[in-house]
Amino acid sequence: MYLDERSNALLKEVINNPYISSARIEEKFHLTRRQVSYSLKKINSWLEENHLPPIKRTNSGKFIVSSILIDLYAGRPDKAQSTYIPSERERANLILLMVLSSESELSLVHFTSALDVSKNTILRDLKYIQSILSAYQLEIVYSRSNGYDIGGDEWNIRRLLVDLIQSILNMFNGRTFIHKLIDLPEIEIIKLRKQMEEIEERLHLTFIDERMELLPYVIAILLRRIKKGKVIKNLYHIDYEELSDTKEYVAAEILIRDIKNIPKEERLFITLQLLASKIFSSEHLTDKKMSEMAESIKMCLNLFEKKACVTLKEKEDLIKRIILHMKSAYYRIKYNLTTDYALIDRVSDQYKAVEFILKESIKPLEDYIGCEIPESELMFLTIILGGHLLSSGETINMKKKAVVVCPNGVSISELMDQTLRDLFPEFHFYQPLSIREFQRSLKEFDIVFSPVPLQTDKRLFIVERFITDYEKMLLRHRVMKEIFGFHSSMISAEHIANIVEKYAKVEDKTALVRALEDYIVTGVPQKTDEKAKASYQLSDFLTPEHIMIRDHVKDLQEAIDIASEPLVREGAITKNYVESMKRQFKELSPYVVLRNRIAIPHAAPEDGVNRVGMSLLVIKEGLVFEEIHKVHLIVVIAAVDKKTHIHALMQLMKLSDSEQDVQKIIQAEHRDKIVEMIAAYSRTGLE
Repeated sequence: MYLDERSNALLKEVINNPYISSARIEEKFHLTRRQVSYSLKKINSWLEENHLPPIKRTNSGKFIVSSILIDLYAGRPDKAQSTYIPSERERANLILLMVLSSESELSLVHFTSALDVSKNTILRDLKYIQSILSAYQLEIVYSRSNGYDIGGDEWNIRRLLVDLIQSILNMFNGRTFIHKLIDLPEIEIIKLRKQMEEIEERLHLTFIDERMELLPYVIAILLRRIKKGKVIKNLYHIDYEELSDTKEYVAAEILIRDIKNIPKEERLFITLQLLASKIFSSEHLTDKKMSEMAESIKMCLNLFEKKACVTLKEKEDLIKRIILHMKSAYYRIKYNLTTDYALIDRVSDQYKAVEFILKESIKPLEDYIGCEIPESELMFLTIILGGHLLSSGETINMKKKAVVVCPNGVSISELMDQTLRDLFPEFHFYQPLSIREFQRSLKEFDIVFSPVPLQTDKRLFIVERFITDYEKMLLRHRVMKEIFGFHSSMISAEHIANIVEKYAKVEDKTALVRALEDYIVTGVPQKTDEKAKASYQLSDFLTPEHIMIRDHVKDLQEAIDIASEPLVREGAITKNYVESMKRQFKELSPYVVLRNRIAIPHAAPEDGVNRVGMSLLVIKEGLVFEEIHKVHLIVVIAAVDKKTHIHALMQLMKLSDSEQDVQKIIQAEHRDKIVEMIAAYSRTGLE
């Protein structure tokens, strides 16, 4: 029997804190009561199998832990060294370390002998190791002549190696395991540590204590790999000029001065390790880069203020503190050297709101560095920003977190998102997601809005892709009631119209209901001559030269080709954009059809949009949609951003509400008549 990761973590927790309650264990490890009970039984079975005293419990639920176990896990290596059994993950790390640092071939016998476990246990560990390696795009390989080795890019192997050594140093008695398993003399580590201390004094650098402990082991094993011919090649993604002019490059030269023929790439790699290890240095980033970094940080903080509804006090001091941190973090992030810091379990609860909003505000800094900022680096920034807020007496009230999940393209999902953001300012919205993105997302949502049912344990509201103002009011009433328990009386436009119909002649009940709904929502009667606020109206796009009429088309693919012609001809979109639409829309689906009447095929701006535009194809015979409908209007949309075309799209949505007006466009024989209909809807202002 072996102890799995969860049971091993629980065992260490109980030994370190015997007074912990089961409820606290459940909360800390995100487990159910049943899972905790199962793990505790498994722990005791494992302890008895290894001739160790089991853990007992008092009537009040407290744990009774033998002093033997405390010696074993809590820092008495003299008593524990001979009996400590690494967990599955720890054993996997040790095997990997042996493989990466060995100067001769290794077989199963070497692993079973070194770790004192069975052959079957090692074979099971090797399968587990492959799951670890996949995160680094590596694989474990075996041959009779060379034994076990790690296959893949040496840069990724180095990333793995640094993380491995850090993890092993953090495990119980980790240093002893390293020296014993890879036959690394203690004197070699002492020599490298003294060299680093010499570098600190000579070059006026200060290294982080944790990295001061880590780097001698990293460099010692790197030198072994270099001597064996396992070297990094083609570091085209690293700016040599940027690094070779730093103190850390000089420091790397000192560390490898006794080794001959070290390639330039290896010097750069060691330089990066040193750059990622110091507390601060003002030498390695130029004034221009420092200014650009400061500007990107300022943009992030401005976004944070806007999203959090706070004003950061002493912002310049905060920017300086973040820059001080980023001087070393910059290289860790840029060259993907960040370690998954095990010592920082999670951000304090009081910083949860800060962490959430910071994630939504960090893009300017990511754009400056040129890559996404890892979770653990964001954690450090959260702590800096959260500490600043607390010291200045600021607090952030955490809003409910919502997301729009939409299976169709960017235009409709962004329209839904903007509509719901305006409707629910009480919520903090993530960027809209597709269904697949939502299923893969690890973000924490409170509320999900979607036009289609989803598998989720969060509060889900099914929302039509396009909703009228009155439907917005109904939705807000329902959501606020379910989320916050708010109640308010509702006025039904339909009921009012029924009453009016009893005492007066109503020529167009549908129009009356719509007018009443608008009045209930806005408090103002409809005005047909009200000017729209957006710069682009529907009539700005659907001009005569952008309108085509055909009796019939073969299928949707041909319809997209024809409808796109005006936009391609004038250079608003490329042929690649047309092909992208055709790939996405093999046939009509509800995701791109407004009110079962107007289809709006579109693709992403990066697929080939040069400027915003729309074009209309009227098909007299129509295209069959969902067997019982026919779509006669195809409007191709070319969006350059999230907002420029939105007002015109909402006017198109208004048009789709009216079956009568859509029919007039279908029956029109000339473009001028269609332009008149478009102009009427463009004169209708939409708030």
